[in-house]
Amino acid sequence: MTHLRGMTWNHPRGMSSIQAATTAFLAGHPGITVEWHARALREFEDTPVTELAARYDLLAIDHPFTGQAAASRALLPLEEILPPEVLDEQRANSVGPSFRSYSMDGSQWALPMDAAAQVSAYRPDLLPGAPPRTLAEALDLLRNLPAGVSAQIPANPTHLWSSFLSLCQHQAADVSSGNGHNGGRPAWWPETGIEPGVAADGLALLRELLGLVDPVSFDRDPIQTLDGMAAGEPVGYAPLIFGYSNYARSGFGRHLVRFADAPVRHGTMLGGVGLAISARCAGMPAATAAAELASWVVSRSCQTGIFATAGGQPGHRAAWNDPELNRLTHGFFDGTLATLDRAFLRDRTPGYPLFQQRAGELLHRMVSRGESDTAVVTAIGELWREVIAP
Repeated sequence: MTHLRGMTWNHPRGMSSIQAATTAFLAGHPGITVEWHARALREFEDTPVTELAARYDLLAIDHPFTGQAAASRALLPLEEILPPEVLDEQRANSVGPSFRSYSMDGSQWALPMDAAAQVSAYRPDLLPGAPPRTLAEALDLLRNLPAGVSAQIPANPTHLWSSFLSLCQHQAADVSSGNGHNGGRPAWWPETGIEPGVAADGLALLRELLGLVDPVSFDRDPIQTLDGMAAGEPVGYAPLIFGYSNYARSGFGRHLVRFADAPVRHGTMLGGVGLAISARCAGMPAATAAAELASWVVSRSCQTGIFATAGGQPGHRAAWNDPELNRLTHGFFDGTLATLDRAFLRDRTPGYPLFQQRAGELLHRMVSRGESDTAVVTAIGELWREVIAP
């Protein structure tokens, strides 16, 4: 009997989907058992992959940890244990740069089982008409919300940083993907750090948006904002928020939340979840079992079937184009796909997760205190040089 331990994250999108997919897989593999554990969203964003790989066989990871995986070899290079046709099929059916986000140093370190980026969310019962398509329209809506209706942007440290990066992308003149060793940061984010002019423009726009939303935003992550919208808080609009198809399904909450492309010129920051296999499985039957399970979870049939219907947010393009899944989610996938296809990658060097954690805390603290744009941009640059490019 081969027993696998897996770690995902604690939300129906992260837990219910993988458990349902695993149950379907195990029905045809009586010699394998799988035990899934879950961590909070904050731990998903911050916990080093090396720490998790020491204790679990299967890991749900964020793409900035790819550099840690490549440097530490804490994960198995998937081309060593998966058939080439599995990787080729995944590459050909990626949503935006999701597949590429887990590639580094000539190896594939995870499979894109879940795809996401910052989009927009709204309550159709609170906002008449179509959601804004441009940032000018979004700002106009925020200034003229119906009486009793508010807006939010998830702006705890991690997600304030996320929105800052997406607004840098919006403001930058050159948003082409880089070809450096980190594999895909946009041109406005060179080896020396975010270009100061772009950072200043993105920060100015971020402050403008924050001045028009409920101050409770500073304490919230996307799940908290969406939970509030679905439960009945009078939050009509969130112009930048990671999409969660669960809330767009009838009956998930008291109120339906719908999603649309982000109202920005270019794509937003890529999120999503990769499924990786720990190096502790190397040379053991567990490696074969984990590879078979991972291949099933990201397959077209699973992603358009049990994974999606159990609450998952698939990484396979076929699911995003599936009419039935779009009916189930009131057009979530079709309505946000353009934003995901233009999404950009964050830095993926080994030190980036620590930089992101500290940069989010720095940005949150300085913006909350009302410190000057110049001081904030300077501090971000100094932190980059300290952590990434000493």
